[in-house]
Amino acid sequence: MRAKRFFLGIIILILATLLVSTKLDIISFHFKFWTIALTVLFIFLLVQGIIYRRISQSVFAVAFLVILYAKELGIERLGTWTIFLVACLVSVGLSLIFKSFGRNMKGDWNWKHKISSLETDTSEKKIKISESMSSSVRYVKANNLEQVDISSRIASLKIYFDNVEFQNDEANIFINGSLSEIILFFPKEWKVFVNINSVLSEVETAQEEENIFEKRIYINGNLNLSELKIKYI
Repeated sequence: MRAKRFFLGIIILILATLLVSTKLDIISFHFKFWTIALTVLFIFLLVQGIIYRRISQSVFAVAFLVILYAKELGIERLGTWTIFLVACLVSVGLSLIFKSFGRNMKGDWNWKHKISSLETDTSEKKIKISESMSSSVRYVKANNLEQVDISSRIASLKIYFDNVEFQNDEANIFINGSLSEIILFFPKEWKVFVNINSVLSEVETAQEEENIFEKRIYINGNLNLSELKIKYI
């Protein structure tokens, strides 16, 4: 605990110095409040990962810093997901290398793939889907669905809604995604309305307007450094 406080204190002092330097035009970087706050967080995670020999934590902390300063580094063309994918590959590669030498390196960010289904009976109207640091495929089955809450953090999530019934021919989906890829699969007969607050995120909602729509689905929520895709089956 003392070591954590010590390193966090050093990082904050360094960032304070950088902030003063930018105001005096000593260096060319110009920081905003959230940039400083995120920088403190990611550098702290990087230092912690190095101290405790956590490969994935260290690699992803560097990746997030690169994303945060992509413009200053002149690498905006890479894109967020390219950097994130590279971080995944580097993390896996380094883990395999160190394990091959018998080193006791921790891989705290275990990337697992899961396939599961969620079933609700006629009395249930709300379901929750939550994923963190994993790749998952979900099949939602419901007879009386009214609302779905989706929470995804550093994950890849695919959700199929092709076996769902709901009241009054409409339902709501609330999404809270951070550093994730979320793909929703809907029947072609559903009319989809999207109202997402996004920060450095992408939303793909292509739909053929000539379809005959029987039901309506309303999607609301927040995306941070994430991608939402809506596909029709």
